[in-house]
Amino acid sequence: MGKIDVHADDFGESLHASRDILDCLTAGKLDSISVLSNMGCFEQCVALYREREKDFPKKPLISVHLNFMEGSCLERPKRLPSLVDGQGHFSISWGKLFLSSWMPGRKKLKEQLKREMKLQIEKVRSAFPEMKALRIDSHQHTHMIPVVADALFEVLEENGWRAEYIRDAREPFFPFVRETSLYKTYRPVNFVKNLILNFCSRLLEKRLRGAGLEPMYLWGLVMSGNMDQKRVEKLFPAMKRAAEKEGRTLEILFHPGQVQKEEITVEFSQKEAIEFHLSRGRQVEKEAVMGLSF
Repeated sequence: MGKIDVHADDFGESLHASRDILDCLTAGKLDSISVLSNMGCFEQCVALYREREKDFPKKPLISVHLNFMEGSCLERPKRLPSLVDGQGHFSISWGKLFLSSWMPGRKKLKEQLKREMKLQIEKVRSAFPEMKALRIDSHQHTHMIPVVADALFEVLEENGWRAEYIRDAREPFFPFVRETSLYKTYRPVNFVKNLILNFCSRLLEKRLRGAGLEPMYLWGLVMSGNMDQKRVEKLFPAMKRAAEKEGRTLEILFHPGQVQKEEITVEFSQKEAIEFHLSRGRQVEKEAVMGLSF
């Protein structure tokens, strides 16, 4: 039987978002969380975690949430000219990272990614020394992009680090297709995300398995931004069957932490993503997590 992992991304994105995730942890509803290390509120969020961890019914697994889309770099900005602006805020888009995997300058970009990701990994591990093994995922799943994946595996090898988990953002497609009653509730752009990340997953498949990582499915792309309880409960049996059929862990991904308008600073450099951070959908996802019974 495949394992179910109820997961929350973006701890450390803002104080309010982090408090929302801590509420879910205190209710015993999460198995794991991902931690951003490059936002200005990181130390305060870690302090909040320490204040409340005594109330967690179970200790969550902690993952490093690599972030090249927003926030400030941990490396000196002049060493990351392809990734950040003059103030050290990330300024590269997902699409440009993706296309750069097949463009001239790939090696230069990969070296810059390696410098930054090493520091982000070390910062999370230092703040959470209880991490018994390294777990990796990323903001907007950028680690699935070939050039970023190459940088990640080189960083792991060069530092003698072994990861017990690297998120494989492969989401089953057919459960969505078969549930015709929900067709009108999906955003078409999220199906594009599903297809692109499934393509990236197939490129990475041999490498992930060669690293001894357990096979998994991710659920949270097509419904990203609105993983509401009603649809989650309706689709759960089909998703669970899909994972069990192939002996995969099913990671159910939520974003239950809502950023407040007054918390939006220059670190939120992707203007088009700000709506997502402020979205009522994040409160919907928190309510879904809190209402889960499986």
